[in-house]
Amino acid sequence: MTRLALAAALILLALPAAAQPRPAPPPADIAGAADNPLVGRYDGAVQRLREQLAFGEMRIVTAPIAPGGRPPGSPRATEANSTAVAGRITRMRYEGPDGRSPLEVVRNWQQRMEQGGFRTVFSCEARSCGGNAVDLWAAVTGALPGNAGIASNHGSVVYAAMRLERAEGDVWVSLLSVSGPRDRPQTLIDVVEARPMETDRIVFVDAAAMDRAIAATGRVALYGIAFDTDRADPRPDSRPTIEEIAKYLRANPGVSVVVTGHTDSQGGFDHNVDLSRRRAAAIVTALTRDHGIAAARLTPFGAGMAAPVAANDNEQGRAQNRRVEIVRR
Repeated sequence: MTRLALAAALILLALPAAAQPRPAPPPADIAGAADNPLVGRYDGAVQRLREQLAFGEMRIVTAPIAPGGRPPGSPRATEANSTAVAGRITRMRYEGPDGRSPLEVVRNWQQRMEQGGFRTVFSCEARSCGGNAVDLWAAVTGALPGNAGIASNHGSVVYAAMRLERAEGDVWVSLLSVSGPRDRPQTLIDVVEARPMETDRIVFVDAAAMDRAIAATGRVALYGIAFDTDRADPRPDSRPTIEEIAKYLRANPGVSVVVTGHTDSQGGFDHNVDLSRRRAAAIVTALTRDHGIAAARLTPFGAGMAAPVAANDNEQGRAQNRRVEIVRR
């Protein structure tokens, strides 16, 4: 070693520890991190996001998504390529470990969950997910309001949708993994534990609450409009909720809506579709006749029993399914 090199080495050794470069600390779990016991965690991964809704609705992608043909911002998850599920929703995002591919990460999770009784409903990699996987990435990350924080590296997308059937309610899980910064895999996991929504928690939805719900999800479910059995005219105690719909529409003059009637599964299918349509039409009539809302802004529609939010095999579930929804058009 030359005298110059030896002097440089001695200077480096003499530097205080604080002046010497330190390796970046390893990433750590967020405060309040917790794994879902049915899903577990890939060894060495860290949890960077955890959100939970006591009751919510989302669509789990269960088939390839046809590429292109949709205006920007339009829904990617539709009835043709996804399954609507409702219940307690937990969204988690994991990062790492370094040196593992999204495919290896998802395959390990699939193996672990299949051992626990889950079955894989649909899985895909990159282009086999539909087009160049942009639509699938958008459908999964956008299934809940808010930013999932996962990289938009569509070429590395690996996805799996899994279902556990059980007496107390099915569990659906979607796993979306991509290569993130520095080739560290990022995995977004949505867990939906199907269960009835708690009822009688909100007795009245006012115009402001309708505005917030429609702004967030494009729709609001109303339970304050009641009908006698097999009758289409709203009962008198429905008037306050109808007045709040009118207030919302007057405060948002550029908004048009679909007034959608929903029934439980009691009775024939066609009869319930017709009944729900007549109920929706009666609400439209009340809004135009009594509150001066232009008929052109209102579209009555009857969904009958076709879009339940709970099981119809008990009264609690049937009560949740009997509702009116205001859907932004």
